[in-house]
Amino acid sequence: MLPRSHSHAARRRGGLGAQLCAVVAALLLLLSLAVLHSRLSSSSQFPLSSTSRSSSDAATNSSVEDEDDGAAALDPTFTKSATTATATGGAVTGDSSVSNPEDDPIDELDVLDEDSAAGVGASDEVPASASVSYLVWDHAAGVARLPFRLPAAGDPLPMGFPHLEPAHRIATAAFASDDEPVDLDLRVEMSSIAGVEDALLLKPASSAAETRLRAGWARWLEGKADYLRRDRMLRANLEFLNPRNHPLLQDPDSPGLTSLTRGDRMVQRMLLAEVEKAAITNFERRSLQSSESKLGVGVTENEQQRRWGYFPGIDPHLGFSEFMEKFFEHGNCSMRVFMVWNGQQRAYGVRHRRGLESLLRQHADACIVMLSETLELEFFQEFVEEGYKVVVVLPNLDDLLEGTETNVFVSVRHEWQNTKYYPLHYSELVRLAALYKYGGIYLDSDVVVLKPLNALRNSIGVVEQFSGNSSFSGAVLAFEKHSPFLEECLKEFYSTYDNKLLQWNGAELMTRVIRNMSGKADQNKGHLDIKFEPSIAFYPISSADITRYFSEADSTVERAQHDALFSRILNDSTTFHLWNSITSSLVPQSNSLVERILNHYCLHCLDVL
Repeated sequence: MLPRSHSHAARRRGGLGAQLCAVVAALLLLLSLAVLHSRLSSSSQFPLSSTSRSSSDAATNSSVEDEDDGAAALDPTFTKSATTATATGGAVTGDSSVSNPEDDPIDELDVLDEDSAAGVGASDEVPASASVSYLVWDHAAGVARLPFRLPAAGDPLPMGFPHLEPAHRIATAAFASDDEPVDLDLRVEMSSIAGVEDALLLKPASSAAETRLRAGWARWLEGKADYLRRDRMLRANLEFLNPRNHPLLQDPDSPGLTSLTRGDRMVQRMLLAEVEKAAITNFERRSLQSSESKLGVGVTENEQQRRWGYFPGIDPHLGFSEFMEKFFEHGNCSMRVFMVWNGQQRAYGVRHRRGLESLLRQHADACIVMLSETLELEFFQEFVEEGYKVVVVLPNLDDLLEGTETNVFVSVRHEWQNTKYYPLHYSELVRLAALYKYGGIYLDSDVVVLKPLNALRNSIGVVEQFSGNSSFSGAVLAFEKHSPFLEECLKEFYSTYDNKLLQWNGAELMTRVIRNMSGKADQNKGHLDIKFEPSIAFYPISSADITRYFSEADSTVERAQHDALFSRILNDSTTFHLWNSITSSLVPQSNSLVERILNHYCLHCLDVL
């Protein structure tokens, strides 16, 4: 049974299997022949140039063939297309000229280096008339190329290449960073670099020869640099503002790189308009003054055209005195408050606004006049739009000091402005003159109002009391019009003025006047009809202790002390003085005593101190 079933299965399998194997073998054979034919036909389209060699160069030709094999071994996509034509005999035996494709490429490179260095390794079986091509076939690009290295030391270079000594020949293939073979010209230039000086294109010594890298364009570059250096020396500084030379002034959206930007063109038009306007105004002013000077009315007309202040509903071209009277009448003022600011406009910060806001919280109907030469006339426009009566007025010393002995300062003001303490002394004189002429309340810009000021009449605050002697401050003053005390202060200012002393014409002046007129202020307070407010009323914290209250309390005990002092100030004090001359550079910390007082009666509380 078993042999019969086995023979039956063999007979069933043997009919179709043999035919199928034969067909597959035939197809594979045809496919291999087609591939071989395509390779041979494509290689025959590129004839290879050959160089005839004499029988004496047969050894060198064999060495070149070995180098080509080494170059092909470096890159599998490149094969050597070197053909050897025999002069006498036919074919070369496989033992002497055919290399085993399974040989190690590393070993081939070793043999290549040894043969290149020694110049030996030729085979006696190579015919004398053999010719070797310097072309290799690039399968990736489909072109024939020169090999990646120069010929051997004993062979001449191809036509067009410079002569190099055998020691400088490059014997191995070289590739760039993108896996592309380096051009032969570039490799020749690289081989000419002998030191760092050649690579950096440095100028050689007088005895040294010019390098190949410098011969091309280094001299031109040095000449260009020398020209730019000479041209920069002759160029003016204003040339940096020329858009032709300044890249920051060039508009990248314009067709060329020499045009101004849109913002630059606007500024240029504004500057040209200002120049033309100033020229026309000066010409008209000179013509007007020259024609009116003959009639003697030029000075009066110029005074009328000057703006002393601005407030909606009031003619801005009124004189100083007329504008002040109109403002007090127009506003239906419940109180007249004067302030003086002689610093820069940007220095008027949130801290000073807090003092103004606290005053407006207590007296919304008060007429506030800021006498200043540095603030813009519309500086407090935000408060005016909210319905408050706040105005910036340019002080006119001639009108303010009219009828007083201090009027002499008007004639010497030009020399007075050159003194060291002019800003402070000027503010002291202006506040005395304004209160004396119009009457009302004067507040320093660093004073915070905590209670209404309606009850103040001829009041001045006491700062310190030591050994029965009192000192007074002018940060808060409340006096009637043409007050005798203010008149004496103006006389004292004129008679004892010293431009070299800081406080002599300010707080110390009022102390001297009170002592001179009453002997001792503590014994004859009623003689001058002045009400002396205690220090807790106007100055609850002295200048010696104010700085430590700009910091937050460190401990629970200190925090309790600050809370108690804060409650006492709100209950007993009318104003709070920040002593800005000492604390102008300090910023109150959050939850500090000063910060709580500043924000207690604020209007624009979101402004950061």
